[in-house]
Amino acid sequence: MNTWSGLATWVSGALSLAIPGGYLLAIAMLVLMLPLCSWWVTRLWDHALPMLPAVVLALFAVCWLVMADWHGDIANAFRLVWPAMAMAPCLLALLMFPPSLAWLWSGLSVGGIYCGVSSVVQRALLGLTRASGPDPLHPILFGNFSLLLAFFCLAGLGWAWCQMRRIRWMVTLMAGALGGLIASALSGTRGGWVIMPILLVMLWLIHGRQLPRRLTIRLAVGAMVMAVMAVWVPETGVKARIIMGLEHASRYLQGEQGVATGARLEIWRGALLLIAERPLHGWGDQEYQEGLKRLGEEGRIDPAVVNYWHAHSDLLDAWVRRGVAGLLVLLMLYALPIVLFWKGLGDRNPSRRALAGCGVLLGVGLFGFGLSYSFMVYPVSIALYSVWLCILWALYLAPSR
Repeated sequence: MNTWSGLATWVSGALSLAIPGGYLLAIAMLVLMLPLCSWWVTRLWDHALPMLPAVVLALFAVCWLVMADWHGDIANAFRLVWPAMAMAPCLLALLMFPPSLAWLWSGLSVGGIYCGVSSVVQRALLGLTRASGPDPLHPILFGNFSLLLAFFCLAGLGWAWCQMRRIRWMVTLMAGALGGLIASALSGTRGGWVIMPILLVMLWLIHGRQLPRRLTIRLAVGAMVMAVMAVWVPETGVKARIIMGLEHASRYLQGEQGVATGARLEIWRGALLLIAERPLHGWGDQEYQEGLKRLGEEGRIDPAVVNYWHAHSDLLDAWVRRGVAGLLVLLMLYALPIVLFWKGLGDRNPSRRALAGCGVLLGVGLFGFGLSYSFMVYPVSIALYSVWLCILWALYLAPSR
């Protein structure tokens, strides 16, 4: 059964961004292992503390369901958060049958390589303006998750350096990282590249005391060169979108308020106006749209804002829809991997340090991405966040258990 859980782990990295519904395949494979864990009740205490991530994910889901039921939107909320509720059997299966780390790193590498190749094909051969993945992975989701795959692969270099087949694993992970970076650049996303310096600092914390100094410096220089190339090469479109965003923001702040000059800023302003009216219990899905429409009719915001169905910010969207309780549990969810894995950044075991690095990158990355776009309004985002968190946690605990 360790092989089956290993295959599910591989699928979570290799196929989540590659095939329609791929992000659900790993969850389904792990849930199917539940009958084999039927005896877990007799050993509940053995798994109580390791199951903490599943408990927090369930708390997040229940809180959002309760707030959605308050507004009569529970059906929509359930379609959104059910992957988080399914993590208890998934994490239990992973704890009982921990897979080899090779499944994780090979899956992440294959996923990154596929994203890079797919993006080049879409831009160079199909003539698309921005690379994307299978529905619902539009360019922003696809680009930012590809960037996260790239940094996962870079975090795994410390593990690869200590393997017998060192060169093979280093090349494989570097290829996955390059593919993820290319996919992110060709998707034209800006939000992910804004937090790039923070992600690079995280990598330094992971590798700074482990890899040889010369190799660390070369990797840092290489990462900066690739980032600069992604921004300045016209074919990627990143530079043009950054310049356009800065220009629109400047004009917006100078008084040209409206979607044409500052779509996100106008959307955020509308969300803040609604939050000021109902700061405690929020508006729900339907009333949020109606509230924006009312503000547009009153001339307080650009009426075109009504065409945007979420607040383009995870924090604002959670607050305006689910109230202050929804905001707090979302912040708790983002903080969870940082709390769980931060101590592991200084672990002497290179495998645990690499896994801890991925865990911290997951929390920091999704929080940073969500500052300028709403990720947690898509089931794919909650599913990927949940299953990656549980896989990393189970593997992180495996040596000590």
